[in-house]
Amino acid sequence: MKSFDWASGGWATGAASLVLAGGALALSACSPPHRHAAAPLRTVSTLICPDTQGDLTRKSAAADGKTCVYGTSAGDQVTLQLISLDGGDARAALDPIETQLKTEVPAAVVAGASAAGDTDKDRVDINLPGIHIHANGDGHADVDANGVHVGGHDHDGDSDDRADIQVNGLGSKGVTVNADKGGAQIHVDEGGSGVRVHYILASETPGPHGYRMAGYEARGPAGGPIVVAQVLAKSDHQDDLSHDIHALVSRNVGG
Repeated sequence: MKSFDWASGGWATGAASLVLAGGALALSACSPPHRHAAAPLRTVSTLICPDTQGDLTRKSAAADGKTCVYGTSAGDQVTLQLISLDGGDARAALDPIETQLKTEVPAAVVAGASAAGDTDKDRVDINLPGIHIHANGDGHADVDANGVHVGGHDHDGDSDDRADIQVNGLGSKGVTVNADKGGAQIHVDEGGSGVRVHYILASETPGPHGYRMAGYEARGPAGGPIVVAQVLAKSDHQDDLSHDIHALVSRNVGG
């Protein structure tokens, strides 16, 4: 297990996503938790679905204003949804989405959960679509995912080409990375008020429909409704796609 402490500076507004946003995080050992105040999240009853957002072009929109679908020329797909929590919590609403995404990039789940050999302690070199994880024998590790950098000191050596990284903020909030050189699974919970959650799967091996990356960004008030942008990507470069998705979500609920 590789464990990193939360850094001073914490989450930067609009850049706190390993999955769907640009920006930078810096983590260092033994630093106390600190997070910048996030903008409040709006309650919305229908989605704002512009014709285009960056490289995204709207392909369809439901008459009830709850769903719209976007695509790119590279074959990437983004589905924007407005989901009512109906008195439940966001986890109950997001779990079925994660289950479905795992069918699109199954190799990421298998690889991320697999065991690795016990040679070359602390040595990790993982390169996946949009995700790069490197650690050397000196105990320092770096994670880059779609423009966001996480760096820190390894407190407990792990095996070759595998990383299990937890970055804890307040309570259960934070970042969890399970990865090896074949695939990765990342959860991000920004903390703060409302729902601010991200999820990503990435794999060297395309899934049944050719997607090598899948994930979502979910935002909204704690009681809902929440806006969820699901992404399925075939390309290796998702920085622009991540920015466009975050812009769509923020346009609807803020934050």
